[in-house]
Amino acid sequence: PALVFLGSTFISYCLWLAACGLLAPFVHNNRLNAAQAQMSDQSSPEAASADSPAAEERSPLAPLSSGGVGGNSTASNVAQDDPEFEVEVAVDERESWGTKIDFLLSIIGFAVDLANVWRFPYLCYKYGGGAFLLPYFLMNIFQAVPLFYMELVLGQVNQHGPIRVWDICPLARGIGLAQNLMTYLVAFYYNVIIAWCFLFLFNSFSTTTLPWMKCDNAFNTEWCVTVEQYKNLTMQNRSAKYVLASEEFFERGVLAIHESVGLSNLGQPRLLLVICCMIVFTCLYFSLWKGVKTSGKVVYITATMPYILLSILLVNGARLPGASKGIKYFINPDLSKLNSIDPWIEAAIQVFYSTGAGFGVHLSYASYSRPKNNCYRDCLITAAANAAASFLAGFVVFSYLGYMSEITGKPVDQVTAEGPGLVFQVYPIAIGTLPVAPLWSILFFSLLITLGLDSAMGGMECLLTGVGDLIEKPLRRYKNVREIFTVCVIVFAFFMSIFLCTQGGMYIWNLLNNFSAGLSIIVVAFSQAIAVSWFYGLDQFCKDIKDNLGFSPGIFWRLCWKFISPVFILVIIVFNIVILMDSSSFLYFYKYTEYHPELFANRTEGNNYFYFYPTGGKLIGWGICAIQLGMIPALAVYAIVSYKSLAKAITPIRDHRLVDSGHVTRYTIRHWLSLGPMDTFPLDLIHRAWSKRRHGNKSNANASEAEDGDGNHKASESYPMTGSSKVVDEDG
Repeated sequence: PALVFLGSTFISYCLWLAACGLLAPFVHNNRLNAAQAQMSDQSSPEAASADSPAAEERSPLAPLSSGGVGGNSTASNVAQDDPEFEVEVAVDERESWGTKIDFLLSIIGFAVDLANVWRFPYLCYKYGGGAFLLPYFLMNIFQAVPLFYMELVLGQVNQHGPIRVWDICPLARGIGLAQNLMTYLVAFYYNVIIAWCFLFLFNSFSTTTLPWMKCDNAFNTEWCVTVEQYKNLTMQNRSAKYVLASEEFFERGVLAIHESVGLSNLGQPRLLLVICCMIVFTCLYFSLWKGVKTSGKVVYITATMPYILLSILLVNGARLPGASKGIKYFINPDLSKLNSIDPWIEAAIQVFYSTGAGFGVHLSYASYSRPKNNCYRDCLITAAANAAASFLAGFVVFSYLGYMSEITGKPVDQVTAEGPGLVFQVYPIAIGTLPVAPLWSILFFSLLITLGLDSAMGGMECLLTGVGDLIEKPLRRYKNVREIFTVCVIVFAFFMSIFLCTQGGMYIWNLLNNFSAGLSIIVVAFSQAIAVSWFYGLDQFCKDIKDNLGFSPGIFWRLCWKFISPVFILVIIVFNIVILMDSSSFLYFYKYTEYHPELFANRTEGNNYFYFYPTGGKLIGWGICAIQLGMIPALAVYAIVSYKSLAKAITPIRDHRLVDSGHVTRYTIRHWLSLGPMDTFPLDLIHRAWSKRRHGNKSNANASEAEDGDGNHKASESYPMTGSSKVVDEDG
């Protein structure tokens, strides 16, 4: 029954994705019909009138071949008449991906990251096993995937990164700066995780016993025990005060956190960690220094390798004793766990981290795609690949946790962990007991490295693209500016990461993990949804999609962008603030502090198990969050003051001349209530019913008849909700 429930839930999600992709050509107009319709509109007298403000307002974002994305018909005419203009357009053409598969693998690589391995399986176990898939997939459908689709469209249509893309709504430019700052802060601590993986990988090349499987290292204590010793102690109920060798290897051998008393004294940098961190940033530099031309080739390895390695580890793990017990914990559905709000909030947060929506990375990647690329298809493929990776990782992790339960004699729930504790303490010791343990260890940590590098590359590229758009002319005028700029960004991030390589670096890591991309990413995603669907408007956004992709987005996507996703995110923001206000966000947990006297200096308030962050540490955490989110209102105020007009601040820069002439569509009720052009089901049915009723009323003063060259009668009708007009055939 558990497998039936799990399989049906996963298959239902895949069927929804498939339906979205397969029905699009039938429900919407295909590209050929869209092109014909555009040619017909251009040949009509109404479209030919260049002096009409309404016509200018309704003009779509022109494709790149017609004067550049975000241009208009006037720019196209100038390009035909002015040779110098043509040269300028050719020079300013944006860098693009070598092939479409480069782009697809890049967004898949960023979406599938370490959270798929160390957080998703734990959440499934904690919130009812397979039952957790229900809120997880629902949050994907109504929240993550629509916002992911929106990001891809924004970048691809406007051909700009996270800062310049807000030329469509200058009021929201702070969103791009917040995204750039957020991804850079994440780079400080996320790349340190990859450095830990490299350190474990290098230690895996051992001809004898893996170092985390023995207790004769210089840093081990008298309480260290091997797996065999731990199992005997468990049978005698004496294991409580002893520590597995893998846990001491990570906390004392890798981090050396026992030699730091907290934020007040971080201690010395760990030389091996610094070297591994340097390797990580070196890999990033040579992946990014030439732009997407180089990073697009690296992802052929980093984006595909995780699926291969996960499959190999799963085949081996399923053969181990106790694996079925672990998998049962993973998939056994307990629907009673869904009665509380916790699994729904956790699912909503997880899909953000899992898909990467809101970081601005997908937007940056999409800005290097051709405007006509089918990013809708890429969105659905990525969502399916991400769900499959999470699903596969869950089976892999819990098959080994079941084996760990078998060899230690403890229940699965007592060997389960999340985050670094899972992949650096529990999992390594399970692998260490296998035959040919070094080989399996090399495969596992290679998996983590490829997952980490993909996401790290995306974060860095987001920053390089965002800032690069602001210094676009020097980047194109001078040959090596991109390389020099990349070096500066990488080197500064490396030096900042050294603080996390100190003996007390884990305290900073915990702080950044909670505050740099927790609440911030959710608020940014909410602001982005509001800016596009309300300020920029679904009328123009849907028109952009149709002009470039060849079909209009369905009513489902429009409702999600306008109402459903913002409401969901707003609820998550409230609960996330409550969680951050809880004192547990300012704790670092020591599992065995009571039996390590050297850590007593870290205890406060009489508690030996937790390090309580001082007031200064709390202020740093909230300050990080406030600086990122403060960008949004600060630049909104700056836009209003600099333009001396709220109307211009919420109107695309290309349409400011219309505002000067008094034509401000964003001050109309229609703009705020519109769900976009009525050219998709079921809005088209509403329009047809409206048109039929209007045609039936011969005395209607708003209907004007015209006769074309073939003698057919046509009528010009207004679209309800949108206010735009269309020439329709009188006989329907």
